[in-house]
Amino acid sequence: MNLRAPGVRLRHALSIAAVLLAATALSLGASALGVGRESVSMIYLLGVLMVTVVTGNYVSGIAAAFISFMLLNFFFTSPTYTFVISQSADLITLLFFLITAMISGTVMSLLKRQRELAQNNEKTTRLLYEFAGGFMHLNGEGNIIRRGMNYIHRHTGLTSAVRLNNGAAYGTDEPAGESITADFQIPGVSRSLGSLKVQTRTAGLTAERELVLKTVATLMGTALEREIIYSEREKIRIAMEREKMRSTFLRSIAHDLRTPLTALAGSGTLLYEHYDTLTEQQRRDLALSMSEEITWLMNLVENILNMTRINEDKLIIAKEDEVVDDVVGEALRHMASLIHSRPVQVKLPDEIVTAPMDGKLIVQVIVNLLDNAVRHTPDGSPISLVISPEKDQVVFEVADSGQGIDPSLIENVFDSFIRGTQPVSDGKRGIGLGLAICKAVIQAHGGMIWAENLARGGAKITFTLPREEGPCVGTIRESL
Repeated sequence: MNLRAPGVRLRHALSIAAVLLAATALSLGASALGVGRESVSMIYLLGVLMVTVVTGNYVSGIAAAFISFMLLNFFFTSPTYTFVISQSADLITLLFFLITAMISGTVMSLLKRQRELAQNNEKTTRLLYEFAGGFMHLNGEGNIIRRGMNYIHRHTGLTSAVRLNNGAAYGTDEPAGESITADFQIPGVSRSLGSLKVQTRTAGLTAERELVLKTVATLMGTALEREIIYSEREKIRIAMEREKMRSTFLRSIAHDLRTPLTALAGSGTLLYEHYDTLTEQQRRDLALSMSEEITWLMNLVENILNMTRINEDKLIIAKEDEVVDDVVGEALRHMASLIHSRPVQVKLPDEIVTAPMDGKLIVQVIVNLLDNAVRHTPDGSPISLVISPEKDQVVFEVADSGQGIDPSLIENVFDSFIRGTQPVSDGKRGIGLGLAICKAVIQAHGGMIWAENLARGGAKITFTLPREEGPCVGTIRESL
């Protein structure tokens, strides 16, 4: 409180006058009833304490003590109604009263200040607790800044604006009719992260408002620094995961390419060196084996290329109305050399069914699903491919006769580099891209794909394609 302000001085003077006037009236009444001067002095002492409590200022208490001393001398010390002190005992009594009144007023003033200080400290602690708790679990740069600006407006009534060093801006610097009065830095661990500006129509900031602004700026800086550290840590984690995935990818490719290439090299060498001694059937078997390995290699390379295009946003779907029978027939021709030893039961709709699709990509999806079924189905066991047209979609089902999908993997079977733990019938364990590509392609077409185990044994993978035309062209990276 500014004691030099005329209004404050006037209020203090009126308070002193009112209290001492009431104390004088009470003292005169008590004296008329025969109460001695010592008791009357207690009334004035009480008045001094009351002035200190009302004004909260020890200067006013000292002034009230001095005035009480004069009034006590004027009204109750012989000779009365004068300021003359005739006896030394009266002088000593009055001096002791003055000293007591001044000490009491000062002590009361200090106690009141301590009480106000304790209240302010409690309020500040509550504010700090509220602010710290509000920022503790907050994520996102925008959320952090807006929370801080909301605290400032709620507790100070001021409009604020934040400018970060990364170029982000929140709030308005100079709204109409207001002027910027303060600029606070938002501190980071080793550098300033930006500035906090407040606008007000008054000439300055109170200490309480300044404390709120500094506290909010500091907590915003701490939360933003935490967000930066978390973001950098996430980037490092993602980079490490990508590097791990790339290494896994390369190892898988090298391992899975080596098996068919070794088989091709062996079959070719055997056919070349012993062609004349081999029977016609043996030569046919070797040629068929080489054809199967080449087909498997082609499918593997196609999946690798598609995955690369997906990751680079270069795989584009171009939908056209395709006849489902033609797409299925093309996929079966691709797989003819691999499924010859396993009966494939194909069930097509009686009528001609069309659907908007990228025919080449859907052929690759069916090939991947059939290849997956072949690898998990023993020789001589059946594989089924069923196509069922419905009102607004076409349903494709590919079922095998293997041991089914490990229940612990069934929720993640369409993720990249996920391989089953069950043994495969042909010894060719894929690199875990085929089903991931199927999911990406089907979702890009607006369909759904899922896997389930059959009660009779084996697994079934089902996917759907909408029969209504969707967007003609689109990328499918988002589907991964």
